[in-house]
Amino acid sequence: MYTIVKHFIVIIIIIVLGVGSYIFWPMIYTPTPANFECLTVNSDTGKLIPLQLDRNNIYGIALTYSGIIYQTGSEYHPEEMPPVFRKLQQSINTSKFTKYPNQNFLLAQIEKIESGLPKMLQDKFMLLPALVDYEVELGIVVLNDISRNQLSDPTFSPRLGYFLANDLQSITFAILGLGTELESEYFDAKGSFPGFLPVSKLMWVPNSEKENSTLCLDIQTTVNGELRQQENTKNRLYSNKEILRFILKKYNKESLSKGTAIITGSPAGVANKTPRWKRRLANLFKIDRLNKLSSIFNAVKSNNRFLKPGDVVVVEGAPFGSIRTEIVE
Repeated sequence: MYTIVKHFIVIIIIIVLGVGSYIFWPMIYTPTPANFECLTVNSDTGKLIPLQLDRNNIYGIALTYSGIIYQTGSEYHPEEMPPVFRKLQQSINTSKFTKYPNQNFLLAQIEKIESGLPKMLQDKFMLLPALVDYEVELGIVVLNDISRNQLSDPTFSPRLGYFLANDLQSITFAILGLGTELESEYFDAKGSFPGFLPVSKLMWVPNSEKENSTLCLDIQTTVNGELRQQENTKNRLYSNKEILRFILKKYNKESLSKGTAIITGSPAGVANKTPRWKRRLANLFKIDRLNKLSSIFNAVKSNNRFLKPGDVVVVEGAPFGSIRTEIVE
């Protein structure tokens, strides 16, 4: 009997050590910024013009700064493509207000993606908050049509314009898509609600660019006057050309035509925060998405940094000034 108990204890210790090693093991690869040649704004290097983009061709890319990878407990591999998504034209916002998506609206949008799920959500949750997050981002606009062959040419320098954006996101939708066959649909929808992409009125067009150049500027976000995000765009992990390649790889039947716009990712400081150990533990024990939602809903009760009606978000970055957005009912 003693021998059996002893073996059982040894097995338990091995399992605990194995699980602990997995969930607390550091990332194998360290995210490193791309080797950019910085473009700086002045009258000799470029010009400011009204923002001109194709509202039918708007894309986004996530996890492009090391800080946001660590903050959200995400994994990183230099050979793997980061998440890529679309933004619908209804998300473009040049006003000073964004409507907070209420529960009925959310359930209607979920039904379009996954019929029958709203009933399950209503049975499990008395309230389904949108968990709206803010994300200051540098945007790029394609100024001339770009082909796949051009992007494979190491000497090719795409002609781009630059603008500023606040990429609002519903983290509730992001979680609902995790690990499902509909992940891409949920990921596209989470930032495509009406008014979920406030943008600057101007874009900056450089006189010339090089293969590895980008606009380097400090960007920041405040919520109700509190500084939440602050980063320089030179710390992005991927070059403009890499980002354009990612778009064409994900959407292989589409093209990068003149006016195509891409928001290039958010730095750290967003409301959404998940320790890596907790994310790995959830994956290890295959915690389903509804329980993940329940966990984050409980967490925000004591520390809710997500946006709510009445909040004022301001994103800034020279030379674009500031974009002020008030969240309204």
